[in-house]
Amino acid sequence: MKARRRATVVALLLGLSVIAWRGDRLEREDPLWFMPTAPVTLYFAGPDAAGLVAETRWLPVSQTDAKGRLQALVEGPRHAGLYPTLPAPTNILSVSVEGDLVVVDFDRELVERHPGGSAGEILTVFSVVNTLTEIPGIRRVAWRIDGRPVETLVGHLDLSRPVERDPSLIVSLDAKAK
Repeated sequence: MKARRRATVVALLLGLSVIAWRGDRLEREDPLWFMPTAPVTLYFAGPDAAGLVAETRWLPVSQTDAKGRLQALVEGPRHAGLYPTLPAPTNILSVSVEGDLVVVDFDRELVERHPGGSAGEILTVFSVVNTLTEIPGIRRVAWRIDGRPVETLVGHLDLSRPVERDPSLIVSLDAKAK
């Protein structure tokens, strides 16, 4: 009986050692595996550019700020049937929060690689604005390209003033499928 108990304890300790070793290795290889995460809502283009569809994404808590959410938008959607609203590659130069305002600064690639059209510009602008206004206390987004204020991205929307959320552009994938 004592031998069996001793064997069980040895097997248990060996198993815990392997788990600890594997966990340490996983943490070094993929540090996000051990990080606490939180859900954020991102908005991507729905089918036929009919509007913006919400996608919930779990991000590391340290990346749920405005810059982290923008980076997730740049990476594009993970849900089938949704489409990116920011052309690849789009680089985020800076993001700052001033009260209820977020000032976003993208590089020129956003303008130069944008597919154009009024629907495309609306989806790009409001995917960013609606995503960032999901952050408590944020109501408006001001746009910069290469550090300079812009009047428009591709000629259709007035971006000379901060832009507020537009919930009328949010649609459901389920509603679109019907």
